[in-house]
Amino acid sequence: MGLNLLPIEMDDIRKRLDREPNEIEWRVIDAIWSEHCSYKSSKIFLKSFSIDSPNVIMGIKDWQDAGAVDIGDGWAIVIKVESHNHPSAIDPFNGAATGVGGIIRDIISKGAKPIALMDMIRVGNLEIRKNVWLLKNIIAGIATYGNSIGVPVVSGELSFDDTYNDNPLVDVAAIGIVRKDKIKPSIVDKAGLKLVLAGLTGIDGLGGASFASRKLSGEDEIGAVQIADPFAGKIILDVTLEIADKVEAIKDLGGGGLAVAVTEMANGLGAIVDIEKIPLRVKNMDPADVIISETQERMLYAVEEKNVEEVCKAFEEYEYPCSVIGEITSEPIIKFRYFGKDLVSLPTNALLEPPKFLWPIKNVRKNVEEKNVDLPLESTIYTVLSHPDLVSKEWAYSQFDYEVNTSTVVKPGDADSAVVSLPNGKLLAIKADGNPDLCSEDAYECGKGIVAEAYRNLATVGARGIVAVDHLQFGDPKKPEVYYTFVEAIRGIGEATRFFNIPIVGGKVSFYNENSQGKPIKPTPLIVMAGLVQGKLLKNRVEDSSYVVLLGYTRKELGGSLLSKIFKVPSQAPKVRLQEDLLSSEVVIGAINEEKITFAKDISRGGLVASLFNIIVHGYGVEISTKSILSDTDNVVENLFSESSGRFVILTNEPEWIVEKSRSKGIVASIIGKVNKKTSILTIDNTDYDLKTIVNNYFNFLEEVIGNG
Repeated sequence: MGLNLLPIEMDDIRKRLDREPNEIEWRVIDAIWSEHCSYKSSKIFLKSFSIDSPNVIMGIKDWQDAGAVDIGDGWAIVIKVESHNHPSAIDPFNGAATGVGGIIRDIISKGAKPIALMDMIRVGNLEIRKNVWLLKNIIAGIATYGNSIGVPVVSGELSFDDTYNDNPLVDVAAIGIVRKDKIKPSIVDKAGLKLVLAGLTGIDGLGGASFASRKLSGEDEIGAVQIADPFAGKIILDVTLEIADKVEAIKDLGGGGLAVAVTEMANGLGAIVDIEKIPLRVKNMDPADVIISETQERMLYAVEEKNVEEVCKAFEEYEYPCSVIGEITSEPIIKFRYFGKDLVSLPTNALLEPPKFLWPIKNVRKNVEEKNVDLPLESTIYTVLSHPDLVSKEWAYSQFDYEVNTSTVVKPGDADSAVVSLPNGKLLAIKADGNPDLCSEDAYECGKGIVAEAYRNLATVGARGIVAVDHLQFGDPKKPEVYYTFVEAIRGIGEATRFFNIPIVGGKVSFYNENSQGKPIKPTPLIVMAGLVQGKLLKNRVEDSSYVVLLGYTRKELGGSLLSKIFKVPSQAPKVRLQEDLLSSEVVIGAINEEKITFAKDISRGGLVASLFNIIVHGYGVEISTKSILSDTDNVVENLFSESSGRFVILTNEPEWIVEKSRSKGIVASIIGKVNKKTSILTIDNTDYDLKTIVNNYFNFLEEVIGNG
């Protein structure tokens, strides 16, 4: 049958049922109990993220299709992150496009209007032609779907590492807006409701949930990839929002298809589904395939009988299939019938309560022998700044219609966070952050670090974080070294979100990300954070003769840094000091509201040099004195490339104000240099480094690679 169930799970379900499931029931159990749908290896730890916050309307405890928080004035934002890693490795265009379609349906299942998309992409070495092909088609898939349905892609990440050569990571996040009293559940609490399905069911995406819960086999797995239809997705979007007031619950048909959607919506009650009533894209489909198909652009609605006609009429106006396929029952049994014959009859609670696993963990300790960094400064600067992670992502952004709906206030690439306007006049900043290099060194510090970085990124535009979702991407959880990094990353994320009092209201776990040799990817947890601008918004601008102020303390902590990755520098991973991140962010937000700064950039990937380079690409030069850097090392390279957290580069005409304001908050700041008109020149301790070639590479690298790929 090709099941992914473990022998212990198969024995468990036999004992619960006191019988042997039939072949179709096994396939249903396999889908619902898949790692992708059940979180059986992670759910215990995910519960540690729960924060009791008065702003949370729908969070982890609710375990629904998306989370929601109150933003005031009767409005709420809905937020979700998803991945389509395995599908994108097989069919990058459809894998990425259906990732967008799926996340949009998660948002509208809450009755919310999608207002922004973010894409976070990690692919392998671009010297390998397959990775160029993957990247080109992943971007095309996201662009085609997002542009077609009119939801702007406003921000994201794009990075490269050999660890993703066989297993690219494609994450998509979405934000929606809704009146908080209009939020719809994905579950029901009473029997008698009719189950209404919109959309055609086909043979694409068969076994997708099971496929995403194991390693890629290298065999022909194209049938497990769903096919995208953005124009159908647009109909689903518009009509769902139109009829939201007429339905009791809305559920996206994602992983596991109808098997999962019906079971989860029943929420402990039961359901009867008549398979022959399901509109099909392909004639004479096997009834078992109909149950687990993951064909996209379908939604399931629980509807009072009196409202069914009106709901389906809204779809009929677009000649879109809509059919009553069953109903919610009081008997807690999930039944799929075919012309009156029960093909599946399984207890709801048995399906919703799979075995939970705690796998062995093993910490592989790295003995780091600290050495003084002895690298030539000029070539080191050129090499680090030429890395693909630091180049402009304009080529990717240019594929997206990020100004659709005219709500984008800060466009992609213009700041550390995207900013969109909300109906209540407030400005929402959103950002995603991950750091697999740091996670491979110290997953706990990485967990804290990505939360802190996202918090700092929001601060650079004047926003304070209010909500987050996470995506946890790892290899095989049954490998003790992999499971250890997973547990440690959760510990770090949980500690940081509690420190900042930012509730995680949802997320995703993606295991079994490994290459063809069975080597896991670097642990890659991701945080997507949203926050509200606290008064004034900063739109970065660079002015001649502005002072460069370094906010925060620099430490000799190069482990997991870009410098360490490139030059194999042995060093300790940075310790994330959350108080410094909080205090320095407060200084930046305060300075923005006092109109004391013109430019703010947090220091992260590539260290201080990379942040200064973000000033230089605006057409200016920068001169600094390393002696002015407040640090625990005198080594110039260590000071320039350390990725210690809690730091910002600020441009201001009132540097002393920044320094004094920082001191009053208990944080350090130092005036390290000035901006000048020496185009593309970085001056360090009176020595000029000409970066014209590097600036050209910054603007043209991606387009040239894609064009030659």
